[in-house]
Amino acid sequence: MYVISGFDGRPLNLDKIQYLPDDLLEYNKKQLQTMADAALQDYQHIIKSDKLDLNVLAAVDKYYDRKRIAEIISKSDPTDFSNDYVIEVCEFGATLGHLFNQVDGYGWLYSHPYFHSIIVHKDTGFGITVFDWAIKKFSEYGVDDGFAAKFKMALESVKQAR
Repeated sequence: MYVISGFDGRPLNLDKIQYLPDDLLEYNKKQLQTMADAALQDYQHIIKSDKLDLNVLAAVDKYYDRKRIAEIISKSDPTDFSNDYVIEVCEFGATLGHLFNQVDGYGWLYSHPYFHSIIVHKDTGFGITVFDWAIKKFSEYGVDDGFAAKFKMALESVKQAR
């Protein structure tokens, strides 16, 4: 987490600081929603749920252990942008973003491509790079981080910074 550039201590209006042209803004909003919807559907074999929540996040986090992640990496063609690794990382990042976005005071600061978008806490200016978190989950660095707990800790850290 970091304080985004341009934060001056006053609450941010994320609609006003979105910098993408309208067409790209709408496109990336739809992409993120599409990825969150796809994640919910793809996670049904892990946990039955009608919505993305912390229970889903915890179950998916537990399911994707070192062995499963190694299997995904080994069968993914790095020249294919739609390989399983890219899909899993993007769905996990979209899930994290979706969960933060459900909490009052958080919202998306959209970028293009969509996986460069970040979550921002409007009152503190903290930016949370959810897709970076997802990459860490699906690499050696963050496999065992415990993302439901990490999510809660991020919320608490922002709360304490107020």
